[in-house]
Amino acid sequence: MSDVDLIIQRLKDRVPGLGQRVAGAAEFAALAATGKRPQSMPAAHVVPTGIVGKPMQPQMGMYIQKVERLFSIILSLRAADAAAARSLTPAADMIEAVIGALVGWEFGARIGVMIFQRSTLVDAGQGVLTYEISFSLSDQLRIIPT
Repeated sequence: MSDVDLIIQRLKDRVPGLGQRVAGAAEFAALAATGKRPQSMPAAHVVPTGIVGKPMQPQMGMYIQKVERLFSIILSLRAADAAAARSLTPAADMIEAVIGALVGWEFGARIGVMIFQRSTLVDAGQGVLTYEISFSLSDQLRIIPT
């Protein structure tokens, strides 16, 4: 399974408030291309957002470099729900649930654990609050040059 698939499954398993409404970057891109919002909310989309290289570690016969793999969870919540109208507590609770499901998690063949970076409100239009919750995962490239 890919990193994104593993993260999607983890969120489905650990954040019951999402009601299994977790998808990947392709589904998010399709929504973004049309300007639409998820039909059922809350909903989350897992998007790989980049890789940051760290200094290369010289090694005889092998290329080794530490990297940080970056992921964002795009969380969409209805702002007009009765519960949300009273306060931002439902949004804060859902953000905390997503963070709690992923931080410290070691998965796959990666060498590090998921680290929370930040959570930002990125849009509040059309009655929907959209948050970007960002994480990083330490890893390394290990390549034998040919």
